[in-house]
Amino acid sequence: MILRTSIRRSGGHLQTIPTRNYKVLAIESSCDDSCVALLDKFSPHEPPKIIDQFKRTLNSADLGGILPTAAYDFHLSTTGSLLSEFCKKHNLNAKNPPSLICVTRGPGMTGSLSSSTQLAKGLAIAWDVPVVGVHHMLGHLLVSHLPKKEQPDLAPPKFPFVSLLCSGGHTLLIHSKSLVEHEIIIDVNDIAVGDSLDKCARELGLYGNMLGKELEAYIESFPLELKQEFKDTDVESRSNPYSFKLKLPFKGPGTGRVPKVIQFSFAQFLSAIQSHRKFYCDGKPFDEKTNQMIAFKTQELVFDHMIDRINAAFAKHGVNRSFYRNADGKFEGVRDFICSGGVAANKRLRQKLNTDLHFKQSLGLNNDDEINFHFPDLDLCTDNAIMIGVAGIEIFEKLRLKSNLSFIPIRKWPMNQILDVNSWDKVDDEEYNKVCKY
Repeated sequence: MILRTSIRRSGGHLQTIPTRNYKVLAIESSCDDSCVALLDKFSPHEPPKIIDQFKRTLNSADLGGILPTAAYDFHLSTTGSLLSEFCKKHNLNAKNPPSLICVTRGPGMTGSLSSSTQLAKGLAIAWDVPVVGVHHMLGHLLVSHLPKKEQPDLAPPKFPFVSLLCSGGHTLLIHSKSLVEHEIIIDVNDIAVGDSLDKCARELGLYGNMLGKELEAYIESFPLELKQEFKDTDVESRSNPYSFKLKLPFKGPGTGRVPKVIQFSFAQFLSAIQSHRKFYCDGKPFDEKTNQMIAFKTQELVFDHMIDRINAAFAKHGVNRSFYRNADGKFEGVRDFICSGGVAANKRLRQKLNTDLHFKQSLGLNNDDEINFHFPDLDLCTDNAIMIGVAGIEIFEKLRLKSNLSFIPIRKWPMNQILDVNSWDKVDDEEYNKVCKY
């Protein structure tokens, strides 16, 4: 705990009033990023300030994807030295410890998670401070509460809100009523959107550590007239100059506008590319223009599929029965939409969400009614320790919970079961006030 002073004028005199704040150390290693951050929780009514963050990423460009064993070795060799360097920079030690440690408990790759959870436990013992094992996707959701460089005047989202959490490992549409009341509205039935984009990019010959980002950059490099030509190319059938066919999932004959179970599906996008190469190109690489067209159409239709399914969910759970006669009203009161996770950094996806969602229509709102789209800053979309610190602070302060030292990593941890796992302990008043009495 750090004491600060503020000056207040009272009866014509200046008074020095002691105020208190606390520092939070956060660690994230659920996949291929080793991350550490330090946050300053200076006010009970405002989000924490970011003091600093370090991040190192496994170079998996030559591995054909992220291998769990390679990621495990990377974290074992990286996280300790990264944290040591970070603590030396910020003078964190047994005599000057942070007040709280937050670490990703899951979901994620067990080996990757264990490297940082064990380290966090050791620090908690050595420094005698509480630790919170954080749900990774809750971090992605709550990081949208931080002030945003691109949306500086936008207030934090208010419950209830709807979130699209999209990354290499997850694609979820979630309805949130409180910090721990989350209903999964749409899940993915095969592979996540980020995984799909990465695989498609690799199939098209792109190279890099973040292939979805490479695919976006590749498409952005096309001239505007070429993009327009590709936009006008109909690929619902093979009656186009490229004989390439790619249709949206769940849009065939007999598929209703709003199915009973709404799902995302992304595996077929890679299958379409592989099938076209095999049967129409004799297994050979595509010529450059065909490659460009397939890249453009793949990204467009991946995002169109996401928009289409989210719109089905808005119709189903909206309040406007003239828009959809069987609307059940579940989304009543929703005025905020969050998009977070690594794929949320894609500018084309952000644009489509802003323009193509049936947000107002399904909720029966007028054009002048205010709705808000929340996109975290680009460097906070991909995995980072800041989001883990933000979520851990909320759990400790709002729920008065911490993790005991028996907690273990959780490979699969549904968002609607955050409190249903073991190793949660109540924080008593003495410990709470020791950490965060302002």
